[in-house]
Amino acid sequence: MTGARPLIIAWLLLLTAALTIGGLAIHLLRIQDQNLAVAATESQRQRLATAAESIGLAVIEARDTLSESLLALPADNLIDTLETWRLDNPLVRNVFVWQSGSGLLFPDPQKPTRDEEQAFVQRYFELFAGRADWSTPPPDEPTASGQVQARRELRDLAKSVAAEVASAPAMPAATGWLPWFWGDGLHLLVWADQPGGKRCGLEIEMAALLARLVTALPEPYEAHETLALLDDQGQAVHQRGAADLSNRQAMTMAVPIGSALPHWQLALYNDAEARPATQGVLLLGGLLTLVLVVAILLGGSLLLWQARRSLRDARRKTGFVANVSHELKTPLTTIRMYSEMLEEQTDIEPERRMRYLGIIGSESRRLTRLVNNLLDFSRLEQGRKQYHLQPVDLNALLERTLAGQSVPLAAHDMTLQLALPQPAIHCHTDGDAVEQVLLNLVDNAIKYAQEGKELAVTLTAEAEGVAVHVDDRGPGVPAGHTSKIFDMFHRVDASLTSHKPGTGLGLSIARQLLLDLGGDLTFQPRPGGGSRFTIRLPLSKGAGDIR
Repeated sequence: MTGARPLIIAWLLLLTAALTIGGLAIHLLRIQDQNLAVAATESQRQRLATAAESIGLAVIEARDTLSESLLALPADNLIDTLETWRLDNPLVRNVFVWQSGSGLLFPDPQKPTRDEEQAFVQRYFELFAGRADWSTPPPDEPTASGQVQARRELRDLAKSVAAEVASAPAMPAATGWLPWFWGDGLHLLVWADQPGGKRCGLEIEMAALLARLVTALPEPYEAHETLALLDDQGQAVHQRGAADLSNRQAMTMAVPIGSALPHWQLALYNDAEARPATQGVLLLGGLLTLVLVVAILLGGSLLLWQARRSLRDARRKTGFVANVSHELKTPLTTIRMYSEMLEEQTDIEPERRMRYLGIIGSESRRLTRLVNNLLDFSRLEQGRKQYHLQPVDLNALLERTLAGQSVPLAAHDMTLQLALPQPAIHCHTDGDAVEQVLLNLVDNAIKYAQEGKELAVTLTAEAEGVAVHVDDRGPGVPAGHTSKIFDMFHRVDASLTSHKPGTGLGLSIARQLLLDLGGDLTFQPRPGGGSRFTIRLPLSKGAGDIR
């Protein structure tokens, strides 16, 4: 024992030295890596901001050119001149003449001559009716981009010189522009005041404007980079580079274009992750032995495993809290907004009032379902969930539940196909739990399968019970995720779910409810494309262990 003690002490000293050297090396490498990452990110952000500002300036130049042309229009034959301009200028989509107190003079809102004119009048109805403000958004704050700032100053200088050289003084008429969000996205309106209180203007053709912006989008600096111009809905309208933009995880950063194109962004994508080369720890001559190397490897492996585990748990908890907070905030914000509108607008039309009340009711039910999901999650985790078994008419339950979802389904243009057998099927189960499962599946279909425009629910009798098939024509579930979609907190890849709210608990809770009732919830791809979720329940025998 006496001879073994020095060996143990020596091994502990070596282990301590290995851990100390390894810790210092990791710390220094981490600091260096962070410094390099910060410097690279800041450099990329500066380049991206410069490109975004250049695009914004190109929009401003096109907009100012149109404003100057509007100011130069003669007051005589104004409408004919505007129409001729619309036909000749690819940047002009629609033209109009408006007068305060009289409303829209051209095109005639009662007798539009073209479908495009009718859509234009409908699109700007609130503005032309005096219910919206014509105010031009404030300009962006100047940035430190030298190249773009110099271009902006040169443009302003040229305009001032042109004004001084002109024989006539500058026109006092006011001009302005207005970004307008409607339906499919952003629209830009440019206007100028005319004598007699009239205001003439035009709507910019976004397709022609984007064709000009293509030249302002620079080439990526690195071969693995891709620059993409994103509209207000996050969809790419043009890109330089070969990256797959559907992979949201490939997006490195995005900067706003500015007030010239509100809510538009310039995004940077990377085809491959940058993996800095890290050098291994150098052997310190003959002083370090094989035991030291093994200790470093074992200690590093242990630290890496523990760090990854802690990071995964922290991300899961943080993501869960963030998702739940967002899910709670969204319906609460909607309810508050429409409630305030009902309080403030005492002369609101009955149809709009009923629509607002319907939205408030729908969001309240959504909030209730979310709270119930959270309560069920807590009860299921603690084993305290209670069920109330009784005879349930499944035909009536499905009809009642799906009838309550007619409004959100219609709002997303989804048709419902309900197939029920006759006579009606009765089951001894917990009707509230089954309804909760069905609502979860319908809500998922509305979120992720609305492009398919179809939802089919079929009730059938089987040898060992009953089955409720919920079919959609959405994108389905990727093969690598089919075995995990019922796991808690799991969500399918970001390209499908990044813009959709959710906590990743719905399917997990739904399946656990059915398992407790003696049934199950399964998934399989639907023939022809889409998903099929099947609710299975025993006919007369309830859950084997009801809590």
